[in-house]
Amino acid sequence: MSIEELKKPERIDEERIKKLRDLFPEAFSDGKFNLTILQDEILGFNGDLVEENTEQFYGLQWAGKKEARKLAFIPPEGTLKMLENEGIDEKRTDNIFIEGDNLEVLRILQKSYAGKIKTIYIDPPYNTDNDYIYKDSFKESVDKYLQKTAQADEEGLLSSNPKASGRYHANWLSMMYPRLKLAWNLLCNDGIICVSISDIEEANLRKVLDEIFGEENYINTISIKSKVSAGASGGGEDKRLKKNIEYIHIYTKNINELSPLAHLYQHTDLMQLISDMREEEQSWKYTSVLVGFDERKKITTTRDGEGNPIDVYIRENIKRKTVNQIMKEEKLTEEEVYKKYLDRIFSDTNSQSSIRTRVIEACGNLENGKMYEVEYTPRSGKMRGQKVVHHYISNTVRRVIWLNDVVDEVDGTLYKRERLSTLWDDIEFNNIGKEGGIPYPNGKKPIELIKRCIKINDNSNGIILDFFAGSGSTGHAVLDMNAEDNGSRKFILVQLPEVPNGSEFKTIAELTKQRLRNSIDHLNAQDKNINELDRGFSVYKMDKTNLRKWETYKGNDIELLNQNLDLFTSVPFIEEANERDIVIELMLSQGFPLDSKIIKEELHTNSLWIIQNFEVPFSLVICLDQHLGNEASEFLSAHFEKSMFICLDSALSNQQKLILSEIINVRTI
Repeated sequence: MSIEELKKPERIDEERIKKLRDLFPEAFSDGKFNLTILQDEILGFNGDLVEENTEQFYGLQWAGKKEARKLAFIPPEGTLKMLENEGIDEKRTDNIFIEGDNLEVLRILQKSYAGKIKTIYIDPPYNTDNDYIYKDSFKESVDKYLQKTAQADEEGLLSSNPKASGRYHANWLSMMYPRLKLAWNLLCNDGIICVSISDIEEANLRKVLDEIFGEENYINTISIKSKVSAGASGGGEDKRLKKNIEYIHIYTKNINELSPLAHLYQHTDLMQLISDMREEEQSWKYTSVLVGFDERKKITTTRDGEGNPIDVYIRENIKRKTVNQIMKEEKLTEEEVYKKYLDRIFSDTNSQSSIRTRVIEACGNLENGKMYEVEYTPRSGKMRGQKVVHHYISNTVRRVIWLNDVVDEVDGTLYKRERLSTLWDDIEFNNIGKEGGIPYPNGKKPIELIKRCIKINDNSNGIILDFFAGSGSTGHAVLDMNAEDNGSRKFILVQLPEVPNGSEFKTIAELTKQRLRNSIDHLNAQDKNINELDRGFSVYKMDKTNLRKWETYKGNDIELLNQNLDLFTSVPFIEEANERDIVIELMLSQGFPLDSKIIKEELHTNSLWIIQNFEVPFSLVICLDQHLGNEASEFLSAHFEKSMFICLDSALSNQQKLILSEIINVRTI
């Protein structure tokens, strides 16, 4: 074990730098990183990996990009403090609402939530004439935030971004870049991010996401029909077509870790599909029907790519007629044809393309009036160990409900498309006014759309993050999904306490909290929460650090500087700090999430705060007392071997330091 001084990180990605040091120790000399040595090391592997032309290279560039990139590496200056009695069921809930500047909040969450977020959905400002964007600063970001939000000042931390400024797109990109960079760190390996955007910044956003997440991890761009019709956009756009489409760019952190998206496609009973088509006034009379089957005959056995046997049969005397033809020939109604030939609607070549290829290679092409039927048991994949029969008749239709841009449907079979778009046109888009009983203008997203995003890689228990929370639609969507399937998904919402337009609420953050309360009340009224789901949320606000030693002195007053130095050595915490706030700050700094279990243990002269989380392989114990008694020291030695202990440096005797450091990782303040 060890004993070390607790230090503020110098940069937010220290773990990544450590990995680089472990991989290329030659590139680090006297604590400094030598880029030339690293380049030489990489050139030794593959010279094509290094771009030597630093003046011209492919990528999206803008004024301020270098500074925006730096913003993603600055360590947090502030912390999070819990606002008791602002949420619901605060002692048991795992859902979190955070009031604060989302850039600083993302920094604060980096260590405790790195690689733990399942899905991120954000609906950032679209950079229209009516949107405000964040004014980020390298210096005094937390102090500036506290000054501007003390009385919910309308000036806030937001700024209009007029086109006349000369950096219209650059300002928006500089705002988005560090937030997306920090978001990447938080995603788990198969995590996804969905970013809503309009056509104003759609192309630029795509390039930024390509850079941060990698082009290979691009899933798709979804087009959303945001108005009932093109005419609904209103006004005469003399030289431009009216707009009724918005977009969602979807990326994953690692495409190799993401499961196939087959679960997104709904298998619809044919008769139901026929009913749906009739309602849409589409005729089925010209649908092809296969008739006249003979008994199947086995002709050969071939093998798939893994060597598994594939039995091939043939059926003959296959005829194809339309529903309309059969109605005339057999004097049947359209519905009677469906009932009689229900299992013969559609030619369904639903076997894998590799299987079809091997069958054709083994048996040759089919003649008219004949059909192959294959039967095999795959040894891998979703149907592993189950007998699979692929024929060319199906009584169900795979109907693509969304993500039609990922696949195409031909004769009942789903084929992969490259990068086309689809209309998400069966969602009532502008229905936010009725969600949670909170009217919220300006066309915020309906929860059904957000639920579809979450379902892309859903396992019913992941963490969903939205750091442009707005009215809280994402939190509402998570609560709703859990009610539908008894899931245990959690949400983290982040919202700046900005002043809303045309609302009775003082800030949007207040509106968000009320929206969540109303949503929870509505769900409880529906089912009485008989399954005891997590229908609560805790509220935190961003604030300045509780540790004096982490504060930065600003100014040139020597006498004041000396006073501060005395305080740093004698009183490590700021005057207004309480123990729980300090514990939460230290907990986050050591990688423990906000839903960790916190227990206060009283031992004679000492109070020990014990923090545990099932995702962290060790416990954290914190003592803020001026002196650590022998009882507490013995308790730690007996119950917390290989855990972490944080206390004041002056609280430990030399003997205690020697004993505890052999058993526990000790960090001193």
